[in-house]
Amino acid sequence: MNWLTRLFSNATLKEPEWWRQSGFARPTGSGQAVTVDSAMRVSAVYGCVRIISEAIAALPVKIYEKTDDGREVSGHYLNNLINLPNSIQTGFELREFQLSDLLLRGNSYNQKVRTNRGQLGEIIPLYSQHMNVDKTRNGKLIFDYQETGSARVFNQDEIWRISGRSSNGVTGDSPITQAKEAIGLALALEEHGAALFKNGTQTGAVFEIPVTLSDTAFDHLRKQMAEKKGSSHAHEDMILEGGLTRKSIAMTAEDSQFIETRKFTIADIARFYRVPLHKLNEMSAATFSNIEHQSIEFVTDTLTPWMVRIESSIYRDLLTPKEREKLYAKHSVNALLRGATKERSDFYKAGINDGWLKANEVRGYEDLNKEAGLDTFRQPLNTTTVGAKEQQMTDAAISNLVEMEVKALKQDKAKSPQHFVDFYARHLTKAANMLAINKQDLIPYGEARLKAIETGINDNLLTNISANAADEMKAIL
Repeated sequence: MNWLTRLFSNATLKEPEWWRQSGFARPTGSGQAVTVDSAMRVSAVYGCVRIISEAIAALPVKIYEKTDDGREVSGHYLNNLINLPNSIQTGFELREFQLSDLLLRGNSYNQKVRTNRGQLGEIIPLYSQHMNVDKTRNGKLIFDYQETGSARVFNQDEIWRISGRSSNGVTGDSPITQAKEAIGLALALEEHGAALFKNGTQTGAVFEIPVTLSDTAFDHLRKQMAEKKGSSHAHEDMILEGGLTRKSIAMTAEDSQFIETRKFTIADIARFYRVPLHKLNEMSAATFSNIEHQSIEFVTDTLTPWMVRIESSIYRDLLTPKEREKLYAKHSVNALLRGATKERSDFYKAGINDGWLKANEVRGYEDLNKEAGLDTFRQPLNTTTVGAKEQQMTDAAISNLVEMEVKALKQDKAKSPQHFVDFYARHLTKAANMLAINKQDLIPYGEARLKAIETGINDNLLTNISANAADEMKAIL
């Protein structure tokens, strides 16, 4: 290995990204020189980068605060800054740029611009191909930025750094460099396909003639052949003179496998980015039964590692040591993990009935407004203690008794008070049996109710009974 080969193949902290991604890159085994620009001309690379970067950029990312009950969205100013990081870009545009840099070059660098009070005021993206990273003697990073007209040196506190998979623990490895052979093959296939269609998708041919052609006849034949090249002239007739005959060369097995080879290169590049093939419109092996599961795996296996890298870098670079005690960043992926309607319904029902999901949390997942009374966990009977079970059964019995009482009052409210004396005699007997207590203990409850309805039953009285009857009965117990 000569010195020039070693120079271009070994990546160190002192080697700027532009050096590795420049046009001086070594050709691959296919003869193609792979750079970021040439790689993005491959549809599979462009598709993978766009799919991942747009998916993560579209997800909400919030700063959360730890609470005694779990967590809540913090009122920290970073929540606004993430949505509008600078005067030029929106939050979506910045995150899309960051992910594209990570997916192409393995790193994302962003300048932290602070206000006069020392608070983070803007986040300005930097071009990673112009960044050179080094370490000081005390282990701190130095960022030497060499963009034309904007060269300067940043210290570690001035940069928000996100790195991909790294071989040196600091700077991320370029996915394009790692996948250069697969990308080079794809570029070579595109070049071969272009040449094939330029010649009218026909393989070469041999012309035979019993005599030697004159210079004039040869030039005439060559001109006629040039005019017939290209897919727009495919299958047009040619006029052959002087006994000239044309014999086509049969298409080889390699030519007939051209499409299959292109499918292989798509799968090979998708493997580097861990993107399901159906996301790239490569549906030859897809079925209706597995696409939904592949979409969920795309979130858990492809997007989640990138999201964790971003969240961890926010925690390290954008929060102060004091803020890290309670604050952290998190993406919301609930919308991406939604299954079919029936599966979501079954999942939510199990969560609510088993007592680990609140009804208002479910409404939030479905983008519905909260409703009063749906912020408590339901307690399953089969997971409570004996005392709790008994209390739940008592509460259920009381609720049933109150419901029967109110229903009878509404139905017979036009009848005389004497009718309700007989009703409460029966009702209190039933209540005593259901609650397993002495009927005498419930007589004060019945007497108070008969006194209240002596002057007649109205809607206000019914409303008051519905709201307070259960508490009144529990107080007697």
